[in-house]
Amino acid sequence: MNLTYVFTHGDPILIATFLLLIFMSLTSWYIIFWKAIIIWAEHKYLQKFTNNYITTQDWPKYILIEQQKGSVEALLQEVEKTRPLLDENDDIKRQQILTMHLSQRLDKIRIQLDKGLTILASVGSSAPFIGLFGTVWGIYGALTDIATEGNANLNVVAGPMGEALVATAIGLFAAIPAVLAYNGFVRNNRVSVQQLRYISEQLALYTKVEGTQ
Repeated sequence: MNLTYVFTHGDPILIATFLLLIFMSLTSWYIIFWKAIIIWAEHKYLQKFTNNYITTQDWPKYILIEQQKGSVEALLQEVEKTRPLLDENDDIKRQQILTMHLSQRLDKIRIQLDKGLTILASVGSSAPFIGLFGTVWGIYGALTDIATEGNANLNVVAGPMGEALVATAIGLFAAIPAVLAYNGFVRNNRVSVQQLRYISEQLALYTKVEGTQ
C-alpha cells in the first residue's frame, strides 16, 4: 500500500483522517516510552527502599532522606515539612496531622503517576472508530466515483477500496498498543500507590513515637 498516493490523490477528509491517526499513534508511543521509564525508575526506588528499610517496625527512626529518590523521598520530605507542627501537639494530634499531610501528598503522587494515562485511554477508545470513519468515507468516495464514471471493473474498485480499508488498520495500530499500555500502567500505578500507602501509614505511626522521645 502506497500511502504517498493517498496523500497526493486522496480525498481531503480521508487525508485528514490518516494524519490524525498517525499523530495519535506517535503521541501514544511517546507517552508509552515516557511512562515506562518513569514507572521503571519508581519501581527501582521502591524496591531498593523496601529492601533497605522495611525490615523492622520502627524503621522511620533510622531512615536517611538524602539517600532516597522518587515518591518515597516526597513522603519523607512531607514528614520533615510537617515536623514543626508535630512538636506543638500531643501524641494523638501528631498522628492525625501527619496522617492528613501524608494522605494529601499521596494523592498528589497518584495524580503525578497517572499523568498521560487519559491520553492513552482516549487513543485506545477513539482510534478504531476514527479509522472506521476513514474506511466508510473512503468507500463512499470510491462508490461515488464508480457511479460517476460508470466503470466498476476490479482495477478501478480495488485501489480506492484498499486505501479506505487501510484507515481501519492504522486505527487499530494506534489503539491496540495504547490499550495494552494503559492497562499495564494502571496496574503498576495501583501497586506502587498501595506500597506508598503502606509506607505512609508506618511513617504516621512511628514518626509520632520518635517525636515523643
